[in-house]
Amino acid sequence: MGAKMGEMEENRSKTSQKGGRMVSLDALRGLDMLFIIGLDALVYRIAPLYPDNRVWQTIREQMGHRAWEGLTVYDLVFPLFVFLAGISMSFSLRRQMSDGHSTVRILGKCWRRALVLVVLGWVINGPLSWDASQMRFASVLGLIGISGALAGSWVVLSRCRMKGVLTGTCLILAVVGITQWLGGDMTPGGCFNSKADTLLCPGILHSGSYDPEGPLCIVSATALCLLGYATGLHLTRPDMGTFKRCALLLSAGGLLLGAGMQLPVIKGIWTPGFVLSCGGIGMLLGVLHPIADGAGFRAWCKPLVVVGSNALFIYMVTHLFSFSALAERLGCGVLNRLLPAAWLPAGYAAGALVLAWMLCLFLYRRGIFIKL
Repeated sequence: MGAKMGEMEENRSKTSQKGGRMVSLDALRGLDMLFIIGLDALVYRIAPLYPDNRVWQTIREQMGHRAWEGLTVYDLVFPLFVFLAGISMSFSLRRQMSDGHSTVRILGKCWRRALVLVVLGWVINGPLSWDASQMRFASVLGLIGISGALAGSWVVLSRCRMKGVLTGTCLILAVVGITQWLGGDMTPGGCFNSKADTLLCPGILHSGSYDPEGPLCIVSATALCLLGYATGLHLTRPDMGTFKRCALLLSAGGLLLGAGMQLPVIKGIWTPGFVLSCGGIGMLLGVLHPIADGAGFRAWCKPLVVVGSNALFIYMVTHLFSFSALAERLGCGVLNRLLPAAWLPAGYAAGALVLAWMLCLFLYRRGIFIKL
């Protein structure tokens, strides 16, 4: 009876995926991407209109990064993508292995994707130059690609087993933690990451003395990706029901978050405390899976799924093309008549966000999913 129930749970999870896509995963990607494609800008335009409103000022504070130690909502945006990439990997790698693909073929695909993301990261950073000193080589996309390839390599070599994944995560965090603790003074100019980035990263460093997407940060991000993979494995366990899976995931997420907050939480250098905190929050958000997938597609998450289905594409477009300029050009006459002058910047920011979402909707309705 237990085996039959587990099989039913697994089949229900599979059939809930529209066109082979995991609804809850796309919804979380979409929620994450909204912050990047314009929600943050909209908040920054509205908050100054209410200078004495503590709620709006608190929201505005959460839309920016901490200068060094601490954690805001916006600090979670990029790491959550790494975590979600790990969850997605738990499906794709197991499927490739069950289809009989060789280890060399699987690893080759992982590293080809990483190479493409590294190059796209250079394009986003811009401008490209033959003079290495004038370029920033570390990038958000590069970190996602390389950390994913490193995590994927470890997963494949450990045969996708949970024990091997968790062992790798602990080893990475231990090595990074010891290196950062003994190799520097945990300040922007004196941390070990600063020394490593100065030595290993030619060209421009994002934060001057260090780069938040530098080599050691990539290693830390690999641990976060592995935590995402472990979460994906747990979400599809056929030997327990939905309630028990969620309860265990919530417990694990709470423990990781609590443990992480007891350590230095510094996003700029991806400390183990930061990785554990992000992994814990990612697991807490994992309860969206049975809501969106296990119980069937829900209309409330469709606006998020629309964006999350083409997250990489809309990230690239919004960094290479100004939706704000287009919104101002298209809506200038209308908004000038409808809104007070003080509200015009917020109106244009909202317009830019809507235009980006409509582009995602256009692709979604035509079944166009751009991925690597």
